[in-house]
Amino acid sequence: MEEEASRIGDPRLYAFASIDPGDSHSVIAQFLEHMLAGCLSSFRGSEAADRQKRLVDRILETLVDEIGADAIQRLSIATPLRRLLAIHAVARDTPLERPDTPLARSALLTGTRLDPSLGGQLCKEIATADRVDILCSFIKWSGLRILLDDFRSLAARPTEHGPRIRVITTSYMGATDPRAIEMLSTLPNTEIRVSYDTKRTRLHAKAYIIHRDTGFGSAYVGSANLSNAALSDGLEWTTKISQYELPYLWSKLAGTFETYWQDDEFQKFSEGGPERLRDAISRERNSALTPDASFSFDLRPYPFQEEILDVLAAEREVQNKFRHLVVAATGTGKTMIAAFDYAAVCRQTGSIPSLLFVAHREEILRQALGSFRAVLRDQNFGDLLVGGRDPQQVQHLFCSIQSYN
Repeated sequence: MEEEASRIGDPRLYAFASIDPGDSHSVIAQFLEHMLAGCLSSFRGSEAADRQKRLVDRILETLVDEIGADAIQRLSIATPLRRLLAIHAVARDTPLERPDTPLARSALLTGTRLDPSLGGQLCKEIATADRVDILCSFIKWSGLRILLDDFRSLAARPTEHGPRIRVITTSYMGATDPRAIEMLSTLPNTEIRVSYDTKRTRLHAKAYIIHRDTGFGSAYVGSANLSNAALSDGLEWTTKISQYELPYLWSKLAGTFETYWQDDEFQKFSEGGPERLRDAISRERNSALTPDASFSFDLRPYPFQEEILDVLAAEREVQNKFRHLVVAATGTGKTMIAAFDYAAVCRQTGSIPSLLFVAHREEILRQALGSFRAVLRDQNFGDLLVGGRDPQQVQHLFCSIQSYN
């Protein structure tokens, strides 16, 4: 690669950097993976597998010469070529149903009819798991029912090394069903931790981590909360990360979960019990239903939000561009950015332009309405068009996708 780049001539057209000795093994291995895959795929015909194996055997012989004869057992490949599919703890007459994607490969589930459902994959994964960690902002009873039998089977197995099932969730927006958490808490070898502070910490992450002592774990990370729609037919995008294929990503996500688990922000459900969670969820739902509270303070954007607002203002005032798309990560305050930007337009024009805010859930619309009212310091601003509600005005609407259609 370096020689090819050098042939370009002009050094401004390419760039090089030294490789850290601590990372050199992974960089070289990645290069070899692509090179070897290309070479092996060039073999064609009925004898392709035999030729591929002979080439790999020669490579392995070189590795044994370099590392030593002690590595000969693990640096070998079976004849004829076969793939290990499973190792069972007990003898089985009927093997367990395997996930639709290989344990050794990562994948993307998009929720379309061409892909398997997330719920179906999780059921098959949990059946052969040693432990399961779940990080989910919302947990619904409808979603728990899909996985409950598999959770029961996993939790019933005795353990000497901590819980079989660990769950982190929140009371944010009052969306979690207390009944679902209470049911989970009755399972043996199961621990649950909850974030009750919805003002300071807003957990939006969704991850289902399947641990296997064999090193063939799987993690499903994406947009799907534990609900029936998300696990069955919702258009949720979920990335499956294979521990075997992507050990560096696996280490990061497993380590991040462990960091959350040890954080005081997430408190043991057993310490507060059902009453504390039900009270927290009730308060969140009531606050979402009453966005008309008066405000006696001015809200200010964070510095990173100010940078975005400055760019929007510059494009309007300098470049006469009035259509914008802001893309930002979950939890970074896109709604607040929209509210601050709208307030700036109001101040600049000396008017209150019409506004249509569209979202897919009533809770989000109510929260957005409250945010706009807080920023504008106007408790009468806007109205909701959702769930058959008849708004009193149509100039400033916070509307659901269904009502919009």
